[in-house]
Amino acid sequence: MTSPNYTSEKKTYTVEEYFQLLQESVLRVEFLNGSVRYMAGGTVNHSLLCNNAGSALNQALKGKPCVAYNSDLQVSIEKRNSYVLPDVTIICGSVQLSEQDKNSVTNPTLVVEVTSSTSKDYDYGTKFQLYRTISSLKEYVLINQDELCVDVFVKRKGVDIWQFKTFKNIDDTIELESIGITVSLSELYENFSFETKSSD
Repeated sequence: MTSPNYTSEKKTYTVEEYFQLLQESVLRVEFLNGSVRYMAGGTVNHSLLCNNAGSALNQALKGKPCVAYNSDLQVSIEKRNSYVLPDVTIICGSVQLSEQDKNSVTNPTLVVEVTSSTSKDYDYGTKFQLYRTISSLKEYVLINQDELCVDVFVKRKGVDIWQFKTFKNIDDTIELESIGITVSLSELYENFSFETKSSD
C-alpha cells in the first residue's frame, strides 16, 4: 500500500506527532519507535477472519476473567516505544493503561493477527519481535487468509522460549494454553472462501 505524502516528507516522528497523525488520518497507523506504518484497508477475507476470531474467542471465554477486544484497541509496547493494532487482543484480569495514552493498553495475554502474503514478513518478523518484549504476553496466534493454516506461538513459563504449533486441517482443535480454552479451525474459517481475492 502506498502511504500518504505526509510520510514521504518526514522520516521520523515523536510520540506526540504520532498521536496527532492518528487524529488526522482516515487510515489505521502504527508507531514503531519513531517511524509510522500505514496499514492497508481491510478486505472481505481479512474482515471475516477477524470477526470470526473475536466471536469464537469471546464465546469460549464466557465465565473466565478474560475479554477479547477488536482491532480498535491499541497496544502500547513500552520497552520499544511502539504502538500497534492487533486484530484481536485478549486481556485477562484488570486492564492496564499506558501512562502516555489512556486509550492504549499494556498488558495483553494473547494477540491474534490475520496475515497474508503481503503482511506475513511483518507479522512473523518485526511485529512478533515487538510483541515478545511485552511481559504479560503468553501466546501469539496467526490466522492465514491465503491458505487454511493457523500458527500458534506459546511462551514457555519463566523463559523467553516460544513453542510453535501449526494447524492445517478444518477439523483441528486449537488449545490456547494461556487462556485455558479451545477453538476449532472450522469456527475461525466459518463462511470463508479462498476464492475471494485478498490484498492486505
